[in-house]
Amino acid sequence: MSADTLDRTGVLGALHDKVSATIDAPSVARNMFESNALTLKELQSIQCLHGEPVKAAEQLLKIVMNQSDNVYSCFLDALKKTDHHDVFEAIVSDGCKGIFLIDIHLYSP
Repeated sequence: MSADTLDRTGVLGALHDKVSATIDAPSVARNMFESNALTLKELQSIQCLHGEPVKAAEQLLKIVMNQSDNVYSCFLDALKKTDHHDVFEAIVSDGCKGIFLIDIHLYSP
C-alpha cells in the first residue's frame, strides 16, 4: 500500500462520520459512474440504499477506500461537482493531511 493510499484511507477514516452524515451518496456515485470511476454494479449497490443515506455513504466510502488513487481523485471531483464543498475542504485541508485514524469497521465484509 502506497503512502498516498494510507493518507487517503486515514483521512477518510478520520472524517468517516462527517462524510457519512453529510454527503448525498447517490448523487456523488452517479457523478463518479458518469466519469467511469465506478462500475454499474457499484453504483447500483449505493442506489439501492436510497432509503438509508448513511449506509449509502458508508458503501461509497468503502468502495473509494479500496480503489485506486484515480478513483479517489474522481471522488474528490464529484464532491465539488455535487456541491459538497465543505466535505471536500475537510478532506483536502492541511489539517487532515497525515492523519492515520482508520475506522476499522469500514473494512468489515
